[in-house]
Amino acid sequence: MTHATLILECTEADLKKAGELIRAGELVVFPTETVYGLGANALDPKACRKIFQAKGRPTDNPLIVHLSSMEEILTYTRRVSDRHLKLMEQCMPGPVTFVLPKAPDIPDIVTAGLSTVAIRIPSLTEARRLISYAGVPIAAPSANRSGEPSPTTFEMAYHAMAGRVAAIIKGPMCEVGIESSVVRIEKDRLELLRPGFVTFETLTELGKDFGLEVIDLSQLPQAKPASPGTKYTHYKPKATVYLFSSLEDLFSPLIEIPSSTRILYMKQPQSEELLHRIVSMGIEIVVFENMSDYARHLFFQFHRADKEGITTILAYYPPPTGIGLALRNRLIKASGGRFV
Repeated sequence: MTHATLILECTEADLKKAGELIRAGELVVFPTETVYGLGANALDPKACRKIFQAKGRPTDNPLIVHLSSMEEILTYTRRVSDRHLKLMEQCMPGPVTFVLPKAPDIPDIVTAGLSTVAIRIPSLTEARRLISYAGVPIAAPSANRSGEPSPTTFEMAYHAMAGRVAAIIKGPMCEVGIESSVVRIEKDRLELLRPGFVTFETLTELGKDFGLEVIDLSQLPQAKPASPGTKYTHYKPKATVYLFSSLEDLFSPLIEIPSSTRILYMKQPQSEELLHRIVSMGIEIVVFENMSDYARHLFFQFHRADKEGITTILAYYPPPTGIGLALRNRLIKASGGRFV
């Protein structure tokens, strides 16, 4: 599948052009605050089928439908209460997706045959403008080949999708860097299906305000995915990824660190001495300032490592609090659960 791919900018004229391509049934890669998305007209089954072909994505993996405003939610969903709408208004636009009963206009290819649809309103202004210019909701998973790290820069998106899509919009590096949190809304509870930047703790506090119980289902295996990104292996670089919980783990006499290794670590109190020891061994270590910094640059560092021929990545496995829960989710999938 080859395609002449236009490179567009985030100008009004180029966003309008991209909107026309979406409306005409073409694929367009566009930036959001989370990752770059691979977009098609969510109301056009033929266009959406192209997404699965371009990515090599299994068709039982549902797509997220991107909207430009809260007003559109009632058009593409059913039986959404005022209470649930008010809760969603607290979260969107933003890096969170809500799974809701779908309207008949949403084709089965988008939802993998489910009676629900995953809805999100991105916070990046240019993404919302693109959706407005398209005049249709945009179905968009991450713009990577299936199983590989999601693109968080134009370079990554171009590397993955040039020749497979009609256009790629050149935008900034994504602010969040990992895919959205996915939450299924039931009558009196919120079910976290995929952790992300909007954390379980944030959702729990929000749930209290609306009298909703919040349950973390993101650790449970799903035979049939209820949301995107919950069943299949994801986020894997070519390098072999191992996880570790503390720098001391890396100094065990049982561990032989290969020469072509890069360590990804998050700054911790009283870790300077161990960091100096690692550097003195001639091993490169990338140190992130905090969890948000780690999340924003994780996939970029995977891409960089592959580009530079790194064969082994040792990645810090953070505690399961805040964004750490989302990082653990991505790291487990990237490593296949391998620990040093």
